[in-house]
Amino acid sequence: MNDKSIKNFTRGGQTFLHNFRMVNQIINRVVIVCFIMFVLATLIIGYFYTTAYQRYVVTQWGWAHLLIFFNLTAKQDFMNPNGTIVHVLSNQILNAVSIKAVVQDVAQVAIKAISVGSMMSTIAFIVLYRYLRKQGQEQAETKKIRGDEFAEDVEVNRIIRKKKIASDIKIGKLNLPKNFEIRHVLLHGTQGTGKSALLREILDQIRKRKERALVYDKGNTFIPHYARDNDIIMNMLDERTPDWSIWGECRDFADYDSLAAGLIPMPKQVQDPFWVTGARLVFAASAYQMRNDQDRSMFKLLKTLLSGDFSSMAKLLKGTEAEAFTSEKIEKTVLGIKAMIAIYARYLKYLKEGKNNFSIKDWVEKESQDSWIFFSSSGSKHETLKPLITTWLDIAVNALMSLPDSLERRIWIILDELPTLNRLSCLLNTLAETRKFGGALVLGVQNIAMIRDIYGIDGADAILDLCKSKFFLNSPSYKIAQLVSQELGQEELEEVREGISYSESAMRSGISISKQRYNRPVVSASEIMRMDDLEFYARLMGNLPVTKSKLTYKKRNIIAEPFIARTIEERNFSELDRLIEKAVNDMPSVIQNMPLVTEKNAIEW
Repeated sequence: MNDKSIKNFTRGGQTFLHNFRMVNQIINRVVIVCFIMFVLATLIIGYFYTTAYQRYVVTQWGWAHLLIFFNLTAKQDFMNPNGTIVHVLSNQILNAVSIKAVVQDVAQVAIKAISVGSMMSTIAFIVLYRYLRKQGQEQAETKKIRGDEFAEDVEVNRIIRKKKIASDIKIGKLNLPKNFEIRHVLLHGTQGTGKSALLREILDQIRKRKERALVYDKGNTFIPHYARDNDIIMNMLDERTPDWSIWGECRDFADYDSLAAGLIPMPKQVQDPFWVTGARLVFAASAYQMRNDQDRSMFKLLKTLLSGDFSSMAKLLKGTEAEAFTSEKIEKTVLGIKAMIAIYARYLKYLKEGKNNFSIKDWVEKESQDSWIFFSSSGSKHETLKPLITTWLDIAVNALMSLPDSLERRIWIILDELPTLNRLSCLLNTLAETRKFGGALVLGVQNIAMIRDIYGIDGADAILDLCKSKFFLNSPSYKIAQLVSQELGQEELEEVREGISYSESAMRSGISISKQRYNRPVVSASEIMRMDDLEFYARLMGNLPVTKSKLTYKKRNIIAEPFIARTIEERNFSELDRLIEKAVNDMPSVIQNMPLVTEKNAIEW
């Protein structure tokens, strides 16, 4: 045997002996207590169920046995029941029929007393055993001090029903708290884990409620199951999309300015925002100036902005804030701004415009209608459609926040795959303020890092904070799973740690117990990484425990085509395409050869 084996043998032996001594010590004490209880119970029962004379007769009867056994005086004083005292032999006491009868009666009582005493001592042993075991368990178990807690979905449902705050919307088996939707919802999970299935659970119940919804449908996954004849599909490459014009949505210059901000996003990590802000100003001012033109069209607006003819552009923008950008003296600056417009606004050439244009703003304001709007795109055409979808959503949200306050109204805004859109400039304000207008946002993301990439760390934290109900599905990355674990919260615990010391002397062996407080996540990152598809952790708004539940896959009927291609004659855009191509090609040389331009020195330069 090696040294390690000997140490293990010694450690095991000392631990066993120490435990044996402790068990023996406790059992001895418990047995003594139970024996005392047995004796007391037997004596007390025997005393109360016998008379004084019966106890006297039994005493004399026992004394007679002793006298005969030790051959002592054979005569005893004995008191009759009437109180007279007689002198009789001990044998006479033992053989007297009346005395035997009394002894037998007392014996019957004694048997009953012993039985009851035995039963009581047994019960006492069981009670002491369970009490001491419970005390030991309480001493050894980890106790929660404060913080979040986890509970099964059945228990969370019970709490919600007890508080009488249950909504009529459920996610699988999980009840949700009343009005959870206007405090907004975040769905988080990598692809293929059930995020879309969870969204469909919500969409089913929105339909049942007959409430309106704005649904961003990347990949046309929701249209086949939910699009009805009276619903609107907004996809300028889809045949079912109604005629739409920017002039039908904008009522003042602020609307044009907001629309331009949606169409021309601020690039990430931009060093000089002048080009974006300049392009936004020129586009907004140009569209605003053309609002009263009887022959206005997006084709005409883009042609005017991208044409090399400075005079037509100057005429359109005369008297506006953007007039300074039409001067031939700053030709390179104008070319740079035109290039920005060409990059982001060139897709507007595909718009369907007509006399009776559909208005998203009017749809939001007409509260009586029961319909949905689907903002859809497919994978290969998504980059073409993304700027306009972002603009449409901005228009819808701004229209919602212009409505009168109402906590009874519900307009759902379903944004699955949120990071696939351009940055929504109004998103944070929407999350913060739409509650009083009845806006209910449901945001779907594959991981938190994608939100941080688009909205920055502070913006992503604000989004997470403003979504009061969160549903987390599987995240296979440990780093992302850690972020999710943090979002699900922590609990502070008090842990009992037991140490055993042993030595050759039994007096020096013993057990030491210490308590230590520490924090730990309610749900660990590893648990999040190991989740099966359709499983999710939920952190609901209000004072409710974190819980875990699971969806059941449901097959839904197909009621509409996901996409009906619109026939577009590209040759109709040949002239405009040449202008766009020239503007884009001019941009690299302009920006490369120019010094950094700011709003302060742009006109001077």
